Amino acid sequence: MVCCLGLTLGISCYINRLLQPIYDQATRSTTFFKASNAVHALENYTKEARLQSNTLFATVHVNHLCTIMPHEQLTEPLQHFLYDYVPDRQVQGLTVDAIIELIRFVLQNQYFIFDNKIYRQIKGCGFGQPQLRTIINHDNDIEPRGLSFISNHPPVMYSTLIQACLMHAAVIRSKVSDFHNERFDVQIVFLNNGYSITFITEHVEQLFQDFHISNWKSNLNQNTYDKMREEIIEYDQQHQEMKIKQR
Repeated sequence: MVCCLGLTLGISCYINRLLQPIYDQATRSTTFFKASNAVHALENYTKEARLQSNTLFATVHVNHLCTIMPHEQLTEPLQHFLYDYVPDRQVQGLTVDAIIELIRFVLQNQYFIFDNKIYRQIKGCGFGQPQLRTIINHDNDIEPRGLSFISNHPPVMYSTLIQACLMHAAVIRSKVSDFHNERFDVQIVFLNNGYSITFITEHVEQLFQDFHISNWKSNLNQNTYDKMREEIIEYDQQHQEMKIKQR
């Protein structure tokens, strides 16, 4: 038995359902749920004239963060966070203090078997614990980038993947020429995976129709692309907000 399959898993799932919406709401303005969010944020940053020639970009990565932190260093910041973002100190009838005690109980009762010996984890929490994303990690929203991610699915499932790839291209590509290059690459990937040009063309055409571009081969210039791209970005943001609310 490992901790992610232990008896406390039900408590962990319950806590995650309580806290994940609060965390998402509090951090939505500073969290990138997927790569295209970073592109959109950078564009807004530029429009606000805040991007300077001496602006620096940095990436910080802490190795093994989920396993090196003592439990109190996990629960204390979370308790302060909940005090700040839960005005009445209750979430669905459960007090913040009770939630923290449940989290402590889960963290203190993590066991796993290695080499026929039972061990208790005293730092961090197991990778399979649902509340891990809330108390220590961000939620990675993995976008489909290739057929290999969903191989063995029925062909009908790939119609949405074609459109998802093209929408992703529109979000991250501000120039219509770059978008066309990306679209060409997407079509080649599907052709190489055995899909007919007719199947691919139908779903490419459908995307442009959905975003009000008729006869796109002749009408898609930089101006019409900018308008379509704005619609796609707005749709993408609405879809993302809906997913957050459904958690």
